Amino acid sequence: MDRVLTLLAAKDTKEALATFKKLEAECLAEPIYADKLEEFLPALNAENSCGRGRVFKFFMINARWDSQKIIDAHLEEILAILDDSKAPVVRQCIPYLVYLTAAKPEMTPIIRKKLENLDLSQYKESMQSLIKRDITKVLTEIKG
Repeated sequence: MDRVLTLLAAKDTKEALATFKKLEAECLAEPIYADKLEEFLPALNAENSCGRGRVFKFFMINARWDSQKIIDAHLEEILAILDDSKAPVVRQCIPYLVYLTAAKPEMTPIIRKKLENLDLSQYKESMQSLIKRDITKVLTEIKG
């Protein structure tokens, strides 16, 4: 598990991305970390924003296995990445919300509200339009 925590908080490199993609495939296929999700909560406060983004994605891809309702209990803390100061991180995270709403459809109204109320004014205008497009795409996918 320490290896996974290190990966999640690592700097954004090609190696970290490739390793995360492998972890993502494993987590989507089986509940490897289902009983340990709570142990990953501190990583949401990783020093670098790409690390926080990876942790967010980790929670989203594990949502289907979250029988202990860790995500439910810490949703606000997890969704905080969507307010990150780095627009590229926000853009990378938004599409992963479909995993959460597929696994926990009861959260769809909360996710919808969060996306509809994101304050994009901190980002450049060009990034605002891209994030708005990402939001629209996800909102269409998560109808409910």
